[in-house]
Amino acid sequence: MHEQRNFVMVILLIVGLVWGLVSWLMIPDDAPLRLLQRVASTLLVVSMAAWLLYALKFADKLPDHLREIVGEMYYGSDGVVFMPTVRAKKGQAELCVYYQNRFENPAEVIVHLRPPEDSFIIRPGVRDVHFAFRTGGGDFGMIHQPIAVPDHLQGEVINVQLAAATHFPRSHGTRLRRNPGLTCGSLLVDWSGAAFKTGVHEVSGEIDLQRPATLHLSMPEKVNAFTTGEGAWRQERIVAGQAE
Repeated sequence: MHEQRNFVMVILLIVGLVWGLVSWLMIPDDAPLRLLQRVASTLLVVSMAAWLLYALKFADKLPDHLREIVGEMYYGSDGVVFMPTVRAKKGQAELCVYYQNRFENPAEVIVHLRPPEDSFIIRPGVRDVHFAFRTGGGDFGMIHQPIAVPDHLQGEVINVQLAAATHFPRSHGTRLRRNPGLTCGSLLVDWSGAAFKTGVHEVSGEIDLQRPATLHLSMPEKVNAFTTGEGAWRQERIVAGQAE
């Protein structure tokens, strides 16, 4: 789609250049509509050149799928944007993390959530949790994690602290989307240490979250209040990051 648009603008730019050369160099000064043709051809060249500059240098090369799903408000960490949400399906509550890579190269991401002590349950006795996953260049996807919501919290809104860290092993590469998302907190990660292990991990509440963002999560109603031990985390790539 973008390539077709850019092709049309290139053709119009060439037409404007040819028209301009003819109107400025070949049409006699006393010819009818000479001034009008010179002005029109100049405006066509300038406008097409400006649009091409914007399209090639500044415009998104891929659609902002995350914005289409969650709206204007989502968070970002060094090239990957994301938004945790809670939804329900057939009585099963699920914590979902939508994510989107803004660059062409793969990334490793950790999204850390610190809910209050009285909160949703992933595993009994576990509070802090982080989602560790890989995303391909430009990918849009979602992490699924079944949870339980105690009866007294169903229909309520809870405040969760949010921090994240991102690592591009091969550098970022070309930027595919512009919006960096809202600033969220960060945490220290030794990317050069042990091998990166994907999954939903239980972590210590003593981890230092640097200036975490506060996320307001609405808990669904009429869902399971206890964990069943079934349904592990799952990563879903919704749209592969292929430039249009």
